[in-house]
This record gives sequence, C-alpha cells and structure tokens, in this order.
Amino acid sequence: MMKKSSGFTMIELMITITILGTLTLLTAQSIQQAVKAKVKLQDQIDDVSRMRDALRLLERDINLAYHYRDLEKEIDQLVKKKPANQQQQQRQQQDQQGGPLPGGGVLTNEDQMQQQQERREVPRQDPETHWVGTEDSLNFVTMNNARTVRNTRQADFIEVGYSLRDCKSLSEGGGSSKCLWRRSSPYVDLDVTKGGDEVALLENVTEFKLRYMGKGKQDWANAWRTDAQGDASTKGKFPQAVEISVTVDKKISGKSKKYSMQLIVPIHFPNNPEEGANAQGNQSSWPRTQPPTQ
Repeated sequence: MMKKSSGFTMIELMITITILGTLTLLTAQSIQQAVKAKVKLQDQIDDVSRMRDALRLLERDINLAYHYRDLEKEIDQLVKKKPANQQQQQRQQQDQQGGPLPGGGVLTNEDQMQQQQERREVPRQDPETHWVGTEDSLNFVTMNNARTVRNTRQADFIEVGYSLRDCKSLSEGGGSSKCLWRRSSPYVDLDVTKGGDEVALLENVTEFKLRYMGKGKQDWANAWRTDAQGDASTKGKFPQAVEISVTVDKKISGKSKKYSMQLIVPIHFPNNPEEGANAQGNQSSWPRTQPPTQ
C-alpha cells in the first residue's frame, strides 16, 4: 500500500511567498516614512532652536542695556539752577567754615569745580552711551560681555548692533537670503551705530520688526533715539521695553516653511533721571516669549 506524501503544494507555497512579500514591502514603506518624518521633525526642531538661540542673545543684550549718567555733571547743573538766595546761603556757610579768600571773596562750588578741572592733567571727556533704535535695526551699549579668559583686560560693557541684511546661505543649494546680523565692538564711542565685527545669527529671515515702549509714549513707538536726533520724550532716556517680531521662511524642495516668534523684552535698569533705582522693578511686569507659530 502506497503512503501519501506530506508537504506544501505549489499553490500553497506561492500564496505564502506572496503574503511574506507584501508584509515585507509594507514594513519597508512604514520604516521609510518613519525615517522621513523623523528627519522632517528634527529639521523643524533645529530651525526653531536656532531662532530661539538668536533671540535669546538679543534678549540678554537688551536686558543688560547700559545707560551711563554723569552724576557729577548733573549735580553741577542742579547747583547752577538753584535760586540766588540758596546760593547766597551756601556762600555764607562756606565763609563761616572756610573763611574768606585772600582777595576777600568766597570760594563757591563753581570755583572749586573749576579749580579741580584745571588741576587735571588731561581734559575730561564725558562718555556717552546712546540708544539708537529704528523699526528694523537696533544699536546700544550692553553689559552682556562675559570674560572668557581669566585676567583678560576688558571692559564690562560693549557696543552691539542688530540689523537685517543680505548674506550667503550655508544650506544645500547655496544662494543668498536675508540674515539677522549682530555687530559687537569693545570700543564705545559717540557713534554707537558703527565699528566692531559682525556675525550672522539667523538665515532666511523675512521679518525683523522692532517697537519700543517707555515713559512719555502712550503707545509702542517705531523709533527710539537718545542722541540729538531724538524727540523730547526719548532724548537722554532709554526705553523700558522692546517688542521683537521675527519670521523665518525656509524653502525646501520648492516648499515653504514659516516660523514666527514674538517677544517683549524689558530693560532691567534703564537708569533714566526720573526713574532712579525704582527702575529695576520694571522687569517683573512684562511678559516674555510667545511660543513660535508655524
């Protein structure tokens, strides 16, 4: 009696191979899509991180904006503005304390300051730290100057500037785009808008908008200057906060991807004449960064 042979028939083998091939193809496609999604997500994270890093540096510079005030000069101006009777009382007090001068006169505060000025070997030049801000550029002096090398001779403040200009793209395909540039100079002079070295912080920037808020302004202002070109409410006075709006438009394979971010940055110590030491309390009343929009 013949035994029946056990095993798969040709049809069964073909069906099994077809099923395994289909599962393999679907698995490969799923893995490929997952890898593409991961790369795309990582690119988005990198783009947002670069934007946050650039704005974090700008935020830190604005937080530590340095406004120098010559207190000796301000006291001298206050003395000159005093009424005549107060100046006469001071002269009498000085006469009682120090006695008359050899010529029979009295040594006033103005005479003392003039003599001190004459005794100086080098004539004094008053330093100035101006704030020059427009709708798309910003120049000022900041205390954000870290010492990277021990015992290096450097000041605690530097001159910085931010502007939007053309630059060559470092991404694949090359080309050019608008970049956010940061200028820094260790030398603080009368013209705060020039000098120093520049570095590109952010590529593919389509919007870099600045607005300013401070005492004397009822709404956000598109410009703020503390030099001679400023108006009565800004001349010699730093703003209290700066609104920054940045948009990056990155094009990949013909597709455009936009990222926008907006933040309001307070100045920790504007050091304006009418504010004094209480200006430090302004930092807690302003919101910080808004999440990026896509």
